[in-house]
Amino acid sequence: MRMGNRLGGSVLAAWIAMAGVAAAGAPERVTSVPLGQALAGQTGDRHFGVYVPTRFGGQLTVKSSDGRLVDLKGPKGAAWLSGQEVGSDQQGWFIFKVEGAKGPYTVEASFVQVGESVKKPWNFYYWPTKADSIHEPWAGGNGRVDTMEARGDDQMLAAPGSYIPPGQDIVLAGPNGLLETLPAAGDDATWFPNIFDDLTWLGPDKEHGNQITRFQTQAPLLKYDQIFGTAARQWEAAFSQNRDISRWPGHCLGGAVASILMNEPMPAPWSGMTKDELKALYAELGENHYNHRIGDYANEIPPGPPRPGYDPCDLKIARVHAMFETHIRGEKKAVLANLRAFPPRGTVSEVWNHGVYKYIARYESIPGRGPRAVKIALELHANSGSMLNGQDDKDRVVNYEYSLVYGLDGRVDESNPAAADWISVGGEALYAPLNVLELVESHWGGHNPHVTEANVRSLDLANGGGERPRRMMASAPIFRPVAQFEAGRAPMLADSERRPRGFFRSFFGR
Repeated sequence: MRMGNRLGGSVLAAWIAMAGVAAAGAPERVTSVPLGQALAGQTGDRHFGVYVPTRFGGQLTVKSSDGRLVDLKGPKGAAWLSGQEVGSDQQGWFIFKVEGAKGPYTVEASFVQVGESVKKPWNFYYWPTKADSIHEPWAGGNGRVDTMEARGDDQMLAAPGSYIPPGQDIVLAGPNGLLETLPAAGDDATWFPNIFDDLTWLGPDKEHGNQITRFQTQAPLLKYDQIFGTAARQWEAAFSQNRDISRWPGHCLGGAVASILMNEPMPAPWSGMTKDELKALYAELGENHYNHRIGDYANEIPPGPPRPGYDPCDLKIARVHAMFETHIRGEKKAVLANLRAFPPRGTVSEVWNHGVYKYIARYESIPGRGPRAVKIALELHANSGSMLNGQDDKDRVVNYEYSLVYGLDGRVDESNPAAADWISVGGEALYAPLNVLELVESHWGGHNPHVTEANVRSLDLANGGGERPRRMMASAPIFRPVAQFEAGRAPMLADSERRPRGFFRSFFGR
């Protein structure tokens, strides 16, 4: 039976009687107020009803442009207050009466649900796997390879003097992970802090006429090696470098997982490490997806982007929203999600994992479809995967709009996914997410065999460590650059057999 704005029949009559608003004799009729909308031209004292479809609660607000709101009763007959949280398991009809209006008036209802985890995942940096490189400028270049030769174990990718398109790599760092060649005038060098960096980087200072300048860098694995006597930096540079032009691959999976499950690190003063460098070590430990056990999930979501009307994303939205409500709102736990690329030029293949910890959902009824069909405007908050040295210390905020149907039990009806419509995506995203995952537990061990959980925790006052190893001095160490610390060591030779292989890299990302 289709329902308009008038709710009648035996079911509503029984409901009104149960709620205690009917006088003797025939029950008073109740006018339905659609969520997120307004009814104008109402007159006289009368009862109104508004339907809340979800059992996970939220803030229900009703207003009248004239008169007083009285006799507010919830689905179980209990009194409720406009503008306050309705509580869990309260899906159903909320009724109220407007009385004392002196003329025509407008009634409106809004419903907002906020889900937020108890523990907020900390912001981190994704630590790309690509080393520094020399390349043709992305803009303003001469279209020619000007760097004549590579130094050290750097690799020359293009013939000197040949044509080259904007942004194309000319020289890549070799297996030692360090760019040792300086760019000639007309070419450019790009430095992104990575986990196997040296203490400094020699490169062009674009703000001061492209002069060659020495920059201080983060050096997580180099410092780790000097504390523990390991070869983690060499191993990472030899076996985990990304050799193509893309700079997005990195340690976002490990960083996101650690940010959800671990306390925000606090480096022991004697370690000489920064908080960002300690986060990098946890990102390395968490990068191996074999060590993370997933419970509930929404997976293999088409990228879209979603559009009004049918598109492949529609079949996944009921599952996705059920994940948000069940875990973030219901259990107050953050979830892991690959939110895909950032605007404006991101691609479908990019993987950006985050800890998703908060959402704000605004509900609106869909005319002609009954009270359990709603359109939701969702503002989703995830942590930053690009925060380094205190910069970009803010949420990644993504906006989704979709419609779906709830069951009578107040849960998203996943039995008929074709009834849903993923309408749009906006904010800091271009596509639907690839997945939304519940993290059940993790065992900390990354691809790099030299980086161990016991060593990393020993550096961290916030996660059970802080006791100084016997080999460490009482004061912070004086760290040496790669050329000094690794002098005399045989280089590690990268090969396809020893290179770590990622299972479902598109699923989790690295």
